Amino acid sequence: MLSLFLITFVNVLGFGLIIPILPFYIERVGGGAEIVTLVVALYSLVQFLAAPTIGRLSDRHGRRPVLIWTTAAIIVAHVLLAFADSLWLVIVARCLSGIAAGNVGVIFAYVTDVSSGADRAKSMGYIGAAFSLGFMVGPAIGGLLAGTDVETANFMVPALTAAGLTVIALGCLLSFLPESLSAEHRSEAAVKKSLPLGEQLRTAFANRTFAMLSIIALLLYVAWSSLLSIFALWTNRVLELGPRDIGLIFMYTGLIGAVCQLGLIGPLTRWLGEAKLLMINVVVMGVGLWLMADASTLMATLVAMTLLSTAHGIFSPVSTSLASRYARPNERGVLLGLFQSVGGFGRVIGPAYAGAAFVQLGTGSPYLIGALLMVPCALLAVAVIRQPAPG
Repeated sequence: MLSLFLITFVNVLGFGLIIPILPFYIERVGGGAEIVTLVVALYSLVQFLAAPTIGRLSDRHGRRPVLIWTTAAIIVAHVLLAFADSLWLVIVARCLSGIAAGNVGVIFAYVTDVSSGADRAKSMGYIGAAFSLGFMVGPAIGGLLAGTDVETANFMVPALTAAGLTVIALGCLLSFLPESLSAEHRSEAAVKKSLPLGEQLRTAFANRTFAMLSIIALLLYVAWSSLLSIFALWTNRVLELGPRDIGLIFMYTGLIGAVCQLGLIGPLTRWLGEAKLLMINVVVMGVGLWLMADASTLMATLVAMTLLSTAHGIFSPVSTSLASRYARPNERGVLLGLFQSVGGFGRVIGPAYAGAAFVQLGTGSPYLIGALLMVPCALLAVAVIRQPAPG
C-alpha cells in the first residue's frame, strides 16, 4: 500500500503542477475563457471514454502493466505540453493525458484487491490522501515556477518538471509495485466475453444503489469540476491574483483534503457509516458552493474552499468504497472504471458550461448552479441510506 501511495502522490504531483498555469497557457495560444473550460472538458471526456476499457484491460492482464503504460503516456503528454506553441498542440497533449488518466479506476481497483471490506474505506482514504497531497504541493510548485505575472509567466519549466516527476513515479512503479490481481482472477476475466460499453452500463446500473451512487457522483463532479475549471480565471478577475498565489490557494485546499482523508475518514466511517457520511458531504458541498458564489474577498474564498475541499476529499474514497461492494474480484477493474467514468462525464459537463456561464451570467454563476445541483444529490443520498447493505 505504501508503494501505491508514493507512486500516486508523485504522479499527481506532476499533474498538479499544470493546474494553476493551464488556463493562462491556453489564453496565451489564443483561447478565451470558454475555450479554457472546453479544453478542460475535453480532457475529462477522453478520460470518461477510456476508463472502462483501461479497467477491463487491468482485469485481464493485471493492474501493474496497465499502470506502467498509462504512466508512460502521461510523461509523453507533459513533454508535448511543454513545447506546445499552438492551441491544437495543447489540445493533443491534454487528450493524451486524459486517456492515460483513465487509470484512476485501476488504482482504486488495486486498493480493493489488497484490502478487506472493513478497512476498505480507510485504504481508499489513504490513496485519496495521496491525490490530495500531490494536488496540494503540485500547484504551489507550478505557480512558483511560472511566476507572479500572467503576462510573463514561464509555462515550459512547470510542464517539464511535471514530466520529470512522472518519470520518478514510473521508476517507483517498475521497482516496487507488485501485482495485486491473482492469476486465477485474471484468467476468469480473460475468458469472460467482453461486453459492449452499453451492455456493461446496463449490467452495472441494474443495481439500484449503484445507479443512485453514480448519479450522485455525476452531479457532484459536475459542480466540483466547474469550480476547478474556472477557479484560476475567477481568482484572477475577482481577487486580482496571479499564478503563484493561485497555486498557494490550491496548496491550501489540497492540505485540507489530505488531512480529512488521512485523519477523518476512518473514525467518521466507523461512527456514521459510509452512506450517512456521503449524505453529509453532499450538504457541505452545497453550502461551500453557495458561499463561493457570493465571495468577493480572499478570506471568504478560503472559508468556502475549506468546506468544499473537506467535502470533496471525503466524498471520493467513501463513494468509491460503497460502489466497490457491488463487484466480484474479476470485475472490480471494469466496474470501478465505469464508476470513475461517470465522475469523468461530470467533469465534462461542468467545465463545458462553466466558461459560458462565467462570461454570460456573471463570475459567481457556475458556483450557484453547482449549489443547486446538490439538492437532488442530497435526496438521492437519503435514498442510499435506506437501501439494504449488499450481501
